[in-house]
Amino acid sequence: MTSTASGTGTRVAHAAGDGDFACELTTESLLQLVRRDIAAIHVRNFCDRRIAAEVARKAVRHEALGNYHKKYTSTVGRVFMPHIDTAWDPERTARYHDAALPSIREVRALFAPHLSPVDHVRLLLQECWPAGANLLRLRGRPCFVGALRVFQPTTSVFHPHNDRIEQETDAPEIAGVTEQLVANVYLQVPDEGGDLQLWRRDPTSDESRIILEVEGLDPSAVEPPRHVIHPQAGDLVVFSSRMLHAVTPARDGHRVGTAAFIACKGTDEPLLYWS
Repeated sequence: MTSTASGTGTRVAHAAGDGDFACELTTESLLQLVRRDIAAIHVRNFCDRRIAAEVARKAVRHEALGNYHKKYTSTVGRVFMPHIDTAWDPERTARYHDAALPSIREVRALFAPHLSPVDHVRLLLQECWPAGANLLRLRGRPCFVGALRVFQPTTSVFHPHNDRIEQETDAPEIAGVTEQLVANVYLQVPDEGGDLQLWRRDPTSDESRIILEVEGLDPSAVEPPRHVIHPQAGDLVVFSSRMLHAVTPARDGHRVGTAAFIACKGTDEPLLYWS
């Protein structure tokens, strides 16, 4: 397995057996990732590319396509509301939970009659993690999982940032979370740009304050990333969302994927997933 960054800047290739990456989603690779012994799990051809391309086309023109709400993420589209866009607002939060299960079913229908890749990830987490895995519920209400993200050519970017569920809610169900992962399945990737950048460190307290305000750091204000991955359509990449990461602009086409966050409270507790 090989993955190389496109465009200028840091270029990193990794292959099966590379100590920084695992090429299968297994019990051992999940444990390594939670311990931060590896940078990511990168599974090639996790989703059939023909099916991925069909769903990517649907996502780009989907009637529920909106945009993230913060300054540095508003250039990125998403199909159905992710939890971060509840923005601590009770009305938005209620709307998010009301739509959670219907939205899960609608995403699943986009892939039918095939298994959706997020459902595939959910099954693997349930089977591989020592205590299994469940859909996250906040104050007893189910969360959505399976958000589709649409990066427009040249304009969409995720600046260096991290994601932590405790920055979005104080619901009692998140008590004890020690690590947060994100699983991305790539449905369409441009030839140039759309690279995933990984820093292998948490943000500083000052950086965290800026991220909370605008959901991203000025790339010129941080050191170069430790790893840069240019995924292919159909790939699955899982990494720690609590560490700094970014996505570079797509230069010659849309970058479309589906994603799930995964909270870990230790091996004796089930993993919890949501979008």
